[in-house]
Amino acid sequence: MSNEKTPFSGLSPDDAEKQFQAKDTAIFIGWVAALIILAAFFWVLTQPARNRFLAISVNRVLEQSGDFRRLGEPSVPAGNFWMGAWFTMTEARQAGNMDRGQFLEGTKVFIFSFIGEGTFFPCAAVKTPDGKVQEFIPLNRHGERRMQRIPPGILKIYANRIERLES
Repeated sequence: MSNEKTPFSGLSPDDAEKQFQAKDTAIFIGWVAALIILAAFFWVLTQPARNRFLAISVNRVLEQSGDFRRLGEPSVPAGNFWMGAWFTMTEARQAGNMDRGQFLEGTKVFIFSFIGEGTFFPCAAVKTPDGKVQEFIPLNRHGERRMQRIPPGILKIYANRIERLES
């Protein structure tokens, strides 16, 4: 039998409380999983827009520094996931820029965050068609200052990691 205050459920009060806590935990885990799935969905859908804005920003930095190279279209690497973005490299189509340096077709650029002396700064690694990292281009003044103080061994480690990535 049951009284009016507590309906009969066949469970002791401790068991009913444990069952209720289990339901709350399941609902919370479901909400967290749904938020993660939703964030991943939007991350994938906004990738083209983020790549476009990244290319515009990097091209503006290259133009302001007097560099004749520009980022082209995004290049999606096959088979790896690394925090960064691949782009093809093109020449600026202005008169007088063709004699500034050697430009190889098929050159790719990897845009990533470099960690130097405990701080992050945006950097571009230029990878030639033969798969070697030719140079690192810091993309802000802070990065220029930090890049001068980074030991060559650290740069070699970054270069080796980027060279191993498929592009």
